[in-house]
Parts: sequence; structure tokens; C-alpha cells
Amino acid sequence: MERVADLHTHTRHSDGLYEPRDLVDRAAAAGISILCISDHDNLAASREMRAHARSLGILLVAGTELSCQHRGVDVHVLAYGVDVDDPALETRLASFRRTRDTRGEMMVERLRELGYPVSIERVRQIAGSGALGRPHVARALIEIGAVDTMDAAFDKFLGQGRPAFVDKQRFRIDEVVALVRDAGGVSSIAHPTLYPNHRALVNELLDAGIDGIETRHPDVDAANRDFYERLARDRGLLVTGGSDDHGNGGPKSIGSILVPESLIVGLLERIDM
Repeated sequence: MERVADLHTHTRHSDGLYEPRDLVDRAAAAGISILCISDHDNLAASREMRAHARSLGILLVAGTELSCQHRGVDVHVLAYGVDVDDPALETRLASFRRTRDTRGEMMVERLRELGYPVSIERVRQIAGSGALGRPHVARALIEIGAVDTMDAAFDKFLGQGRPAFVDKQRFRIDEVVALVRDAGGVSSIAHPTLYPNHRALVNELLDAGIDGIETRHPDVDAANRDFYERLARDRGLLVTGGSDDHGNGGPKSIGSILVPESLIVGLLERIDM
């Protein structure tokens, strides 16, 4: 029986709800044999869970998700197979985590100025060991009754152009390409259909040196999945895939996307797993 993978998941080390051990246990229960914990700007779970994943028969691929900007568009890039102890990579990730924390403080202050008594201490508790981000502020807004759902928090307060929105630091694409390769890894464009004019944008990112495309994702429909898998094959590039699980349930739940190992053989060979 062919092994299956989920190469896009998140824990409390970034904006997910699960502890790393819980996520790995859930992956095992879902029949996943190849897993990547791709926390934003954070490799801690990849370090912590190596032994536990191995004990469950899971191949844990070290990874992280990086926020980039290309022609004014916020683009997410997944990094796979990086050296979790690479000093240059960790220095840049630590810098981004500090910036995220400051950004969270600014969002909370704006909400308080608007009359919503969100506590930065409570937001930090919700974030736990992860870098403070908008989902943590959104959960605090739900707790005080300002909104009923995460979507409402973003629509009313935290989305771009909304009153508590604070922009974030982003990598340049060329910086990410070099940083990931120097750390021994490969890069993939996350959830490609979420970007404006995405087919043209994806080709530009591939021309800039990104190694692959996330073709299996809850936000990638069958037509675009087939298009991007043909594109990757024609260009001799990699394909990746995952559920994008954050612990919120729904279609982005671990086990919702099961990527056959045969589809990611090129990736596994490139990162020497």
C-alpha cells in the first residue's frame, strides 16, 4: 500500500491550535506516513517531534512557511528539507518572529483605541509558544464577544484595510530562494490559486527560482490542480501538497488532503530523506 503525505500543517508554534505532539498523533491516526509541520517562520516543532514521529513510523520533513512579497502581492512559500540548525536561516526566522510580536501589540493597541478591551496578556496566552499573529488576536476578540467567528474578526477588524490591520514584514523572493537553498532545502509556492492573476504570478515565481508548486490543497480545485501539475512536469519542477491544518476543523483538517508518495518522489529525493 502506497504511503501518503501531508506537507502543510501548523501548530501552536505559529498560528495553529494543536501542540506539536498532538498534531503528530492526529497525523498517525489519519494514516499519514510523511508529515511536514510548516509553522510560519518557526522550525521548533520540526526539532521537537523528530523522535516522536519516528516512533509512530512517520517520516517528518523539516519545514516552515514564509511570507514573501512579489509585485505587491503577499505570497507564501513553503520550505522543505532545511537544516533546522542552520544559523543564517534561524537568525532570519527569529527576526521575523520578533516583528510579528510587535505587530500583534500594535493591533491590540488599535483595538483598545476603538473601545474593544482586548488584553495583550490574554493574546500572548492564546499564542503560547508561537509568534503572536492575527489569528490569536481574532480569538481574543471572540472571547470578549466583539465577534462570533474568526472570519468576522478579519472582516470587521483585522483584514487589510480594516481599522486594526497592521502590515507585516515580508521576505523578497530572491532572498527566500537563496536562504532555503543555502540551508539545504527546496521551496514550493503555497496555495497558488489564492493570489490574483495566479497563473501568470506562479510562472514569474518559478522563473525567480522557486522549486515547486503546492498542487494539492483545499483551495486548489481539480482544474487548477491538473493545470499546475502539468506545468510542474513540463518545467521539470516539484509538486507538493497538504491540508493547511490549523486545528480549526472544516476542509483544512489533517487527513483531508492525502498526497500519494509517488507524487512527491522528486521532493523526497531532493531533500535526501
